[in-house]
Amino acid sequence: MHHQVIVIGGGAAGLYATAGLARLGVDVAVINEQENMGGDCLHYGCIPSKTLLHMAQETKQWSIIRQKIQDTIAAIQPTDSVPRFENLGVHVYIGKATFLDSHTIQVGNQQLTAKKFIIATGSRPRVPEVSGLDKSMYETNETIFQLTELPKKMAIIGAGPVGLELGQAFQNIGVAVTLFDHNQQFLKRHHRDIAAIALEKLGLDIHLNSKLLQVRRLNEQEIELKIEEAGQEKTYIVEQILFAAGQIANIDTLQLENTGVLFDKKIQTNAHLQTTEPHIYAIGDVINSPSLTHAGGAEARVALTNIAFGNFSKIQYETLASVIYTKPEIYQLASEQEATRVLSASGATIDRFKTDDEPEALVHVGINKQAKIVHAEAIGADISTVMQQIALLKATNSKLTDLSKAIYPYPTKSEILKKLSDQLLSEKLEKPFIQKVLQKIIKWRRLS
Repeated sequence: MHHQVIVIGGGAAGLYATAGLARLGVDVAVINEQENMGGDCLHYGCIPSKTLLHMAQETKQWSIIRQKIQDTIAAIQPTDSVPRFENLGVHVYIGKATFLDSHTIQVGNQQLTAKKFIIATGSRPRVPEVSGLDKSMYETNETIFQLTELPKKMAIIGAGPVGLELGQAFQNIGVAVTLFDHNQQFLKRHHRDIAAIALEKLGLDIHLNSKLLQVRRLNEQEIELKIEEAGQEKTYIVEQILFAAGQIANIDTLQLENTGVLFDKKIQTNAHLQTTEPHIYAIGDVINSPSLTHAGGAEARVALTNIAFGNFSKIQYETLASVIYTKPEIYQLASEQEATRVLSASGATIDRFKTDDEPEALVHVGINKQAKIVHAEAIGADISTVMQQIALLKATNSKLTDLSKAIYPYPTKSEILKKLSDQLLSEKLEKPFIQKVLQKIIKWRRLS
């Protein structure tokens, strides 16, 4: 069977690309290993974890929370279903895909060919090799939501976004959680004062500079962990381990060695998201880009545009923000560029943060000489919604001071950004030359 485009992987990025191509009238097929499409985001990542975070504020009963997670997935599943995509005109193949050559794929007993391909097979949790470890001792984000009962004590290996979100949620339910992370600094890519606020407000028992050396089952319930912390060996007793220590790209079964695609742990791509075989594109967790659902969506849009209209679109990550959806939320819009100036505002100076008892909220915005956005960081409850205004300014090449043009409802948390904008405008007005001009205008109008 021949198609114009074959998309390998029915996760968020792959389905975005597939649907976009189908709407453009392209003969497109999608291959997914399992009949339930939607990938990590729907089944093991974004949707179940955010449902868990919400429900952990509402109840401590795991049975209710688990049912809500299943119901939420079921409610969204039709959007990512085989019937929906077949109705779009997409050919759906269920099975494992392997390349026979750069234009031919084997799926079960079928051989498929295409003019162009998109690899979007996603990733899976990384489980480190540890002495004494067996599958009965640990969970990952792919299995944790299937538990019928929660342990009383849990060790989480990894204090990144997954570890922090699940750690806080399970602690809110009543699980005694201890997190271990190999980094010497907490949230090492974030501003130090934001990391300090997060460490205090998250309320989690976090051990840095730690490495899991060995595990041993003591009895049916208890597991002994030997951890090296800052060079010293310590012992902890828990009932379950949750690994949240990164992901592995799902490319090892594709047999890419039968193509001209260069890869190591991930697939090499150019700015157009082409691999070293120009007719094969790659997006999402299989390439060296941020492992975020919205990053995969942006990459899918670029890839399908280039396939349909020619390679004129390039991937741009400048407006790609990341959020850790704990309480408080931790937001970052990173950049490799240096800001000329960084402006800061605290929730302690904004009335809505005061009413909500969130004075620790903090925003940093880096700008250049033209007052255009370079980077931004923030911490606070629901701060990601507030900070999206900054990403929009950057995407439209606008100035921070443009935020002062709008009238903000009072009281809202967005006023924290208006405060920064107003600060810049006030500084301009206070310059001696501007003051002289203003005084002359007032004098001319006989107001003084």
